[in-house]
Amino acid sequence: MRTLLPFIRLFTFAKFPLILGLVLMILGLGSSMGLLTVSGWFLAATAIAGLGTLFNFFYPSASVRGLAIGRTVMRYFEKIVTHDATFRILSKLRVQVFEKIIPLSPAVLNRYRNSDLLNRLVSDVDTLDSLYLRLLAPFFTATFVIIAMTIGLSFVNIPLALSLGLFLLILLIIIPTVFYRLGQEFGEHLIQARATYRTQFLEFIQAQAELLLFNAEDKLKEKMSATEKTWQEDQAKEAKLSGFSTALVLFLNGLLISGMLWFASNADFGTDEYRKAYIALFTFAALAAFEIIMPLGAAFLHIGQVIAAAERVTEIIEQKPLVEFNGNEEFETKVRLISAKDLSFSYPGQETLVLKNLTLDLEQGKKIAILGKTGSGKSSLLQLLVRNYDANQGQLLLAEKPISAYSENTLRNQICFLTQRVHVFSDTLRQNLQFASADEISDEKMIEVLHQVGLSKLLEQEGKGLNLWLGDGGRPLSGGEQRRLGLARILLNNAPILLLDEPTEGLDRETERQILRLILQHAENKTLIMVTHRLSSIEQFDKICVIDNGRLIEEGDYNNLITKENGFFKRLIERV
Repeated sequence: MRTLLPFIRLFTFAKFPLILGLVLMILGLGSSMGLLTVSGWFLAATAIAGLGTLFNFFYPSASVRGLAIGRTVMRYFEKIVTHDATFRILSKLRVQVFEKIIPLSPAVLNRYRNSDLLNRLVSDVDTLDSLYLRLLAPFFTATFVIIAMTIGLSFVNIPLALSLGLFLLILLIIIPTVFYRLGQEFGEHLIQARATYRTQFLEFIQAQAELLLFNAEDKLKEKMSATEKTWQEDQAKEAKLSGFSTALVLFLNGLLISGMLWFASNADFGTDEYRKAYIALFTFAALAAFEIIMPLGAAFLHIGQVIAAAERVTEIIEQKPLVEFNGNEEFETKVRLISAKDLSFSYPGQETLVLKNLTLDLEQGKKIAILGKTGSGKSSLLQLLVRNYDANQGQLLLAEKPISAYSENTLRNQICFLTQRVHVFSDTLRQNLQFASADEISDEKMIEVLHQVGLSKLLEQEGKGLNLWLGDGGRPLSGGEQRRLGLARILLNNAPILLLDEPTEGLDRETERQILRLILQHAENKTLIMVTHRLSSIEQFDKICVIDNGRLIEEGDYNNLITKENGFFKRLIERV
């Protein structure tokens, strides 16, 4: 239950609507109970009065009509107010969760699948809407109404009123506790099964083309069916317990009505000629009182799922970022732009060092190519330069200051980074290009760059131009087209430092040379650091750094390295 406390504190963001909703809920429930109780007394009193006795039916009939109208009105506005407040809280919660997730990227979030993160952000947060609507508000409403009903009936008969109120309060404690315990056993399993199934389903949809291509669809379907069966078994268990809670409450309701009818018939209501009508008053009050208890069994049966969902959300938001941006230094261009001194690094949870005592100096305005085998540590160096991770040991300086001395905004404004995987947002072509810069980019500039990188046909596709919808993950685009879209973003960005990780991967030789020419032209007055396996136009770079097994083994310009006897770079060139 302690897991729920941070989420309960969110109620302070909608205090007035929540309090108003609680008041309306109390008034609505009180009106409903009062309607049945007064109606029972009114019918009994009318029957006793008969045709030959004076009986003032105006007040009770007006009360019945007023309570009926009041119940309808109160419940209508209660639904509006409570649901509006709940949605406000959930929106606030989603924003808070997202704000917590952003600093975790990518170092911590790599531990989770994207589909699992989506499930936690959407489904698990949605589950928490039960916290107020189905748990806290009904419980406090029931407590208040039971006390108010007991006080009201005490004016008629104190022993009967206290007995009824005490019995209901005992049930108010026992029923939620029992069904909370029962629901706790399978609530976590149900939430986990739901999350697993939705994760598998999302991945199945996203990989549909590949699964069909490699005839692997049936195997994943079987896996999903097994998960779905587990989920359905948990849902069936929940349905059975929910039915049992209803049956139990109805049984206790019958016992209470029978007992109240028995004791009320022997109670002393004074010498009033309508005292026998009070028997109906207490009996119908007992009948109406179970409208309070009825929803609590099923609601607290659900609390196990609420707690499990809260734990899954808490697991994400309580993660600590591996990199924290606490610096406030201003960036000043220096000749020695980037310096690495005895730099060593391993990814979280791994012991193997991907960079080992790396020492490197890169000058401002130069074009640097970083070569090496796959897994030699080239991309890891770029990850350190944008502070997706921090080094285990050694120093990494930017403009002769520790890279940790800069704020995140300062660092992001100075560096433009193209990763191996280009992310395409589910949006228009225009918006996917606009992400390249914080400043507004004109349509003319976008169109010019698209022509330069060879994506002219996208503008002609479906005749929509820049309004072409690219869809989730850029499904309509081939791998090469996604790479070109990433390069278009680079050309639209004005950062003084460009970091490119395999920018021409997947392109043919002619297109590669064309793209490299564009990149070098764009980086004429910038610092360019490019990781590559390809050796096309390598002679145009001012400096070539060769990394192998996490160590810098060679550096220099093309002419120096090509003449180095038995050099690693020379052997690479000779193989081509």
